[in-house]
Amino acid sequence: MAQAHRRATPRPTVAAGRPALRGLGRRTALAGLPLLLGVGVLAGIGWGSVSLSPEQILAALGGESTDGVARQIVWNLRLPRVLVGLLVGLNLAVAGALLQAIMRNPLASPTIVGVNAGAGLAATIVLVVTPSLVQWLPLAAFAGALGAAAFVYAVSWQPGQGTSPVRMVLAGVAITSMLGAFQTFLMVTFSSRVQSVVLWMSGSLIGRSWADLQMIWPYSLVGLLAAILLIRPLNVLQLGDEAARGLGVRTEGIRLLAMGAAALLAAAAVSVAGLVGFVGLVVPHIMRLWGGHHHAYLIPAAALGGATLVVWADVGARLAVAPAELPVGVLTALIGGPYFVFLLYRTKMLR
Repeated sequence: MAQAHRRATPRPTVAAGRPALRGLGRRTALAGLPLLLGVGVLAGIGWGSVSLSPEQILAALGGESTDGVARQIVWNLRLPRVLVGLLVGLNLAVAGALLQAIMRNPLASPTIVGVNAGAGLAATIVLVVTPSLVQWLPLAAFAGALGAAAFVYAVSWQPGQGTSPVRMVLAGVAITSMLGAFQTFLMVTFSSRVQSVVLWMSGSLIGRSWADLQMIWPYSLVGLLAAILLIRPLNVLQLGDEAARGLGVRTEGIRLLAMGAAALLAAAAVSVAGLVGFVGLVVPHIMRLWGGHHHAYLIPAAALGGATLVVWADVGARLAVAPAELPVGVLTALIGGPYFVFLLYRTKMLR
């Protein structure tokens, strides 16, 4: 009897420990990322062509500094740049998390719904066709990004059926290719003005000011609040459309709201920083591996992770080839690209 009882008792498996490991990953991410982000903000304010000590930074922030140069550097140059970078990373990562949820695809990102392509085409039109209107570049990029996302949604819609993740992905790929072709045509036609387009498309925080922060933060707040309100229906949506409808979730309405919030967040980020790649793709994927798919964890973790990545990437962009500066999008691509390939192999998605 004792032997039979021993045989009947299931042995612990690796899977049995996954909830505990995920709980540990969630606690680690939500506790460690704010600390890493705070250190990154201080590094972003203090490091650059002119280095400032922590004492100088605190004195300037507190209004007690007698060093006029340090005060100018902190308040007029680095603090707004760091805050803009923080919001850009937050926006892109939360947008990626929302799109991956509604498409049930861990490879979804703002690129897949045409946000980057629409913003890139609008920016190219301003920079090479009407360079005298360059002051309207952020608004043009914002409108182009939202317009492209709306176009993708409209194309993927079918009367009586709504949209589906597959149709949204296919429509996004097709429209992104079409908008990219128009952009290439303009760049070839106005080849003498291409340099400014290339710099913008690389994604940069150079010269970002309080005006840029003022432009992005309202959209960031609205988009983040929308993402928080969508946490519960997004969790239910992971069960599939039929199961979600059976539980009372209006799948099409949730998908539309989530896509609208993602497009708003990504468009605001692109409008002030250009095309900063891989943040919306890699960060939600990493956070999901650490702590699971529950969006009550995933949304805040992605926000913190995206902000941390862009803030530290901007610090690296300043120091890598000092006294010159690299576009921050170059650093995020160099970090995100290889690491994402590693994750794909680790999770057997390329095998």
